[in-house]
Amino acid sequence: MPGFALLRGTTFKWDETEFRIDRFQPNGDILLERVHDGYITSVTRERLLADYTEGRISSRRIGAGTHGTDVSPIYTRPLSELPPRVQSELARRWHYVQSIMGSDGLVFTPLVMKPFIAEAARQIGDTDPPSVTSVYRWYSRYRCHQDRRALIPRTDRRGSSALRQDPDILRFLSEAMEEAINASPRATAQSIYARLVAKIDTANRQRLATEQLKRPALRSVYRMLERVEVYDQVRLREGRISADKRLRLNKTGAKSNSILERVEVDHTPLDLFLIDERTWLPLGRPTLTAVVDHFSRMLLGYHLSFDSPSTAAVMAALRHAILPKVPTTPVLANLTVNHPWPCYGCPDALVVDNGFEFHSKDLESVCLDLGTELFFCPKRQPRFKGVVERYLKTINYFFAHQLPGTSFARFHQRGDYDPQKHAVLTLAEFKHVFEKWVIDIYAQQIHRTLGVTPYHKWEEGLIRRTPGLPVDLLDLQRRIGLTAERALRRDGIWLNGIRYCADELQSLLNAYGEGVRVRVVFDPEDLGRIQVWGPQHDSPIAVLAVDQGYADKLTMRQNELVRSQLRERGISTENKDALERAKYELAKTVEDLMASRRQRHRRQAAAIRGITSSKPLAEVEVVRRTDKAAVAKSRRSESEYEEPPIARYASFRVKR
Repeated sequence: MPGFALLRGTTFKWDETEFRIDRFQPNGDILLERVHDGYITSVTRERLLADYTEGRISSRRIGAGTHGTDVSPIYTRPLSELPPRVQSELARRWHYVQSIMGSDGLVFTPLVMKPFIAEAARQIGDTDPPSVTSVYRWYSRYRCHQDRRALIPRTDRRGSSALRQDPDILRFLSEAMEEAINASPRATAQSIYARLVAKIDTANRQRLATEQLKRPALRSVYRMLERVEVYDQVRLREGRISADKRLRLNKTGAKSNSILERVEVDHTPLDLFLIDERTWLPLGRPTLTAVVDHFSRMLLGYHLSFDSPSTAAVMAALRHAILPKVPTTPVLANLTVNHPWPCYGCPDALVVDNGFEFHSKDLESVCLDLGTELFFCPKRQPRFKGVVERYLKTINYFFAHQLPGTSFARFHQRGDYDPQKHAVLTLAEFKHVFEKWVIDIYAQQIHRTLGVTPYHKWEEGLIRRTPGLPVDLLDLQRRIGLTAERALRRDGIWLNGIRYCADELQSLLNAYGEGVRVRVVFDPEDLGRIQVWGPQHDSPIAVLAVDQGYADKLTMRQNELVRSQLRERGISTENKDALERAKYELAKTVEDLMASRRQRHRRQAAAIRGITSSKPLAEVEVVRRTDKAAVAKSRRSESEYEEPPIARYASFRVKR
């Protein structure tokens, strides 16, 4: 192995300055010659060795001695990577060099060298010994580098590595490759070659006969394309973002030192079909909004719904994350959650992507009230919140894909498996199973990055920090919700077409007069009440809707659909009887959609009903007054309902 040795003639860099060992003094000191100006200095052996230990000395490996002028590079990779044939040749050359190294006053003449070479050949049984010139060349390279690696035959470096094609040919090839791949990302070498030939022919028509470009062979084009770096290939075929994603080194991501210091939020559609509680028809794949603690990898909170990702879903998930967890309502017999869910508290920082639901004033206002910083990842860079991205993938691959009714990640992976036919879980049942997996399985397994279980990591974080909560539940409800600004008038406040009025608003009207702008916070899943903040008030006023029979437990989506029906008919949205009638018609429409053969309609009905993880059995309020015979419109035969979904899932668990 090459290295640094205190020998006469050794050249090395000392603090980036080149020195050469000139001679040794009788007292043991070493005379060094500064290479660039010949300055001589004396230094002790101990100082040189100490500076070498500190990394201040580096031995030069090319032209390191005065016994030759060979400066060609030597092989630096591990010798074990050499082919057996090359390793044998290295051992052979080293044997010949060793045979002459011990001879004093050796003269490299054929008369002197041939006996040494013949004896060395006899010792190893070499029937074709090298010439005197070859041995001299090997010996010179070794004395130059002081490393037996210098004897390795470098046949791999023979020939020129530069392209011999005309620069115009290379330019045309680059243009042809970009044009072909822009036309089709699956462009082949033949299509690139055809474009190249066309470009060369066009250029030759404008050149003199003596300046004509010669067409390269197709095989030459193949060789030139092989030189294109993988990054450039992916960039041309899939785009720069895809190339950066596929070929980027996964370095250490963001670091956190305590629980709740960094919390990441994201959505994903679950790869699982759920069924309706009453009709047993598949509703579709629910959307999961997850809130994950970066430090412990524990799930702080979540929200499930059949609606698209929205600010309301983020608010619901954030509310669930902050509040202390209560045991889930047991739905499946013999399925018990054995561990408590210890996660709660207001986060210091919330990391989200650039989804429309995150770029809302409502979320910004909530974070400001809670003292939480809101951070946005760069566009199309999910790696900046990789913890929640990985968590959601784990949920789908290691949980949802193991349940009956899974849709798998790709359609082609299903084969003959029909996920809607095998779906057996309702949202309430899935919520029970999901929390069992989150707390008793995922949280209790050793995390590869953490080295401990997420559950243990959270408990460890509790030693350093106690999670904080709002003053009380009412204070949290006042702060988490959608926000709006409205004018207070003598008839109260109008929001989403609903009138809100209470005696407590009289003080605001007296103080600021009619038309004063107030801040309103409301829950999109219950329009029955709102929170009103006056211009100078430290706490809000809870105000109920005037028509509680209509607004209580009404979701914002249901309200929008009811009022859109009235507007289409040209009926005033302030007509109370018309509102009740439209609400009843909406309930009937939902019933029809629930019994539809199309899964898209059933999912739409579930979203209208407001079925979520917080209200898994939600209904449009007036459904209780409708004719239950609407459910009979289901297209399934009676035989399909002989075995209830609970029993089917229980049998699945036993088989596992």
